[in-house]
Formats: sequence, structure tokens, C-alpha cells
Amino acid sequence: KAEKIAQAVLTALFLQAVLAANILGFGMGAVFADTELRRYPLAAPDRRIARHLTGILDPFWFLFFALELGLAVGLYVMGAGSFWFGLIAVLLLFAANYLLARVVGLFIDQMMQRKGGAPILLGLIMSLAFLPGAAAPLLEKNPAIVAAVVQRLHYTPPFGAAAAMIHPTVAGAQGLLIIVVWILGLAALLVWLEQRPPRPQVTESVKIEWDSPFDRAGALFGPRMGPLVGHWLRFYGRNSRTRTMSLISLPLLGYLTYQLGHFSKAPQGLFLAALGTFPMITFLGTSRISVNQFGYVGGAFRRYFLLPIDPAATLRAASYAAITIGASMLPIALLLWIVFAPYPFDARMLLMLLCTGFTGLFVLHGLGIWVTLFNPRKGNYSSNFGNDLSLGGNLVLIGGMLVSLFLPRLLFKFWPALVAPESWWMFLPLPVLAVAFYLGSLKAAGPVFVTRREQLLAIVEGRN
Repeated sequence: KAEKIAQAVLTALFLQAVLAANILGFGMGAVFADTELRRYPLAAPDRRIARHLTGILDPFWFLFFALELGLAVGLYVMGAGSFWFGLIAVLLLFAANYLLARVVGLFIDQMMQRKGGAPILLGLIMSLAFLPGAAAPLLEKNPAIVAAVVQRLHYTPPFGAAAAMIHPTVAGAQGLLIIVVWILGLAALLVWLEQRPPRPQVTESVKIEWDSPFDRAGALFGPRMGPLVGHWLRFYGRNSRTRTMSLISLPLLGYLTYQLGHFSKAPQGLFLAALGTFPMITFLGTSRISVNQFGYVGGAFRRYFLLPIDPAATLRAASYAAITIGASMLPIALLLWIVFAPYPFDARMLLMLLCTGFTGLFVLHGLGIWVTLFNPRKGNYSSNFGNDLSLGGNLVLIGGMLVSLFLPRLLFKFWPALVAPESWWMFLPLPVLAVAFYLGSLKAAGPVFVTRREQLLAIVEGRN
């Protein structure tokens, strides 16, 4: 069964590399942009090759290369494969994997720049989320469909590589030829996509509006902070990734709540899962910018110090804007819980979910302030997909999600009464402590922001 094992393992690694590269952003960023490479005596094809070579040299890709090479060597040592055919197959599969990830990433990026791209992406993500569960019963009733699908998968790069590893004959050569054809096709498609950037049709207007929804929301913070908060609300609202993540966060975390609750052994597993997902609802949409407030403003960072106001007010306004957007997600999430939760209406559950939501809102955004100051990163405001956060930003986002998801489960395991609706009063201090941490962070971060402005300026302008 060596060939079937190789097919399954290589297909899984192939798909995981494409998904991880686009979702996490690893292995997708070229070291040099095309504008920087123009300083060197390179033609357009040479610049393209240089950009993709610096992208494929990311350690992320060599992790998957090592896994696939380990499979090839293992098959050879066990006497089930050919070393040289396996090595060539792994190298070709490595190149095809990178090219496919690039094509998918560029396609999504260009789709998001078009009108209606966010709903389409949301539909694709939800389809991928629900497809396995919907397809499993159909495949059980119709085994012939599985055989037909597997037959067509023989023309994919992972199956071609598996054939080359196991059969050092004409069958193996045909497998290598399949991968080469995919490489040529993906390379041609990538060049075509790069040469045809999207041209969104935008109606230009010279009308100036001083009473937009952003300004009205900012006015709630008073006449002094209102204009700055309105500016940052507009900065968030015009970012396509923020809009997309805010749109996706509710169905995505709702699906995660359902899955965790379905597999939980707790009597109220769905409620226990919701205690973990509600804190992330308030942070996931704004996370990209809220942990890197000035990483996307570039040279405009200098202007914040020319305003007739305390420079630290800019940092506070940026954080207030993120808090406002995150808090607006809580009423929607609570309403969805009331409508869809399979429990009788219980105000204690709603209060506990509200407390955990506010706790996550202020704790995670408070941590984002410190990451903004001490671990910023120059980012691309127009980028629509991938992960361009710093190490600190990833720790806050991923670590915050893991803690939120697993802490209620740990509490249920060691202290079940604490997460029961009867203990609702014990959740009341959590938002108070979170607000205290957030306000303390804002107050302490003000002087740090002023003293570190030169370091921040060097980073956001790309000089450091």
C-alpha cells in the first residue's frame, strides 16, 4: 500500500501548505518589491524571478520540503520506492506547491479589491467549512463517487509525485510529466495575473462630507478627541481586510462554537464553547491594525506630531476606534445566541457571555497597545489576505485565541461550578479588571509613545 500512503500524505501536505501560506502569510512575502529591484540592472523577467526566489527561500517552504523528502527517503529505505525518482518528484512538487499558493493568494487579493469581493470570499470560506460535513453522508451512500474522484486525482501533482516515488518506470515518468505540466500552467497563470491588476470602477466625487457615520461615532468621544477617533474609524472602515474579517468573524466563530460544543462532553457544551469564542468576536476583525496601529500609515506618521494636540492622543484615538468597532460586534453576537442557542432563555448566560466579551475586548486591545509600541512592523494597507503581523502581534492574536478557547474547558475540568450559569456573579469583576488594565495601559503608554517615536518612524517608513 506504499503508493496509497504516499498519495494520501502528499495530498494532505500539498493542501495544508497552500492553506497555511495564504491564511498565515508565511512564505508569501518577497524580500524585495519590484520598485526596489528596479534599482538594479534587471529586466522585468529577471525581477519577477528574483521576487519569487526570495519568497520561496522562506523556511516555511523548507519545512514542507523536509516532510516530503522524508517520505521519499523512508519509502526508499523500506524498499518500496526509488531514491532518484523520489528526489526529483519532491523538488518538482515543491515548486508546484509554491506556485499554486501564489496563484491562490494573488487571486484572492485581486478579488478583494473588486466590488463584492468580500461576500464572495465569505461564501467560499463557509462552503469550505461546511462541505466536508455535507459531503460525508453522500459519499457513504455512494461509494462509486469516491472511486471516480480518486481516479481524477491521479492527474494532480501529489498523485503524480507518489507515482514517481514508487514506480521508477514509465509510470513514474508520466507522474513527473504531470507535475511539470502543472508547473508550466501555474507559472503562466501567475504571470498573467501579475500583469493584469484589478481596475475597480470607482466614481470620483469632489463633495466633502464632514458629517459621515465615522465622524458621528467619533463625536461621542468629545470635541477634542472626536476628529481623531473619526479619522481612525475611517482608517479601519476603509481597509478591505478589516471589513472582511469583521464580516467573517461571526459565522467563523459561530461555526467554531458549534463544533467545539458538539464534541464537548460537558452538559452545556455549546455554552462552554461560547464562553471561549465571545472574547475573540470583539478582537478578530480589528486585530490586524490594533496590534500594529502605525505600521500601515508609512510616512504619514510624522503628521500626527504636527497636530495642535498631545501626540499621545493619537495613540488613544486609534485604540478607541478599535474598541468601538469591537464592541459593536457584541450585541449582534448576543442576538444570534438568543435566536439560535438550543437552550431556554437564561439571562445569566447572556450576562456571562457579555462579561467574557468585554473582558476579551479590553484585555486584547490593551495588549495591542504595547505590541504597537515595542514590536511594530511595516505593513501593506492594501494587502487583503495573509499574515503580516509581527511576532508580538501573532502571540496576542493566536495566543489570545488559544487561551480563550481552552480556559473555559480547563475550568470545567477542575472547577465545573465556576462556569455554570449559577455562578454568574463571579464573572462580574472580569470586565472591571479588564477596563482597569486597558486604561492603565493607555495612561502608561502615552509617554512611551513620545519617547519611541523615532524608532517607530524608522520602522513604519521601512528604514529599520
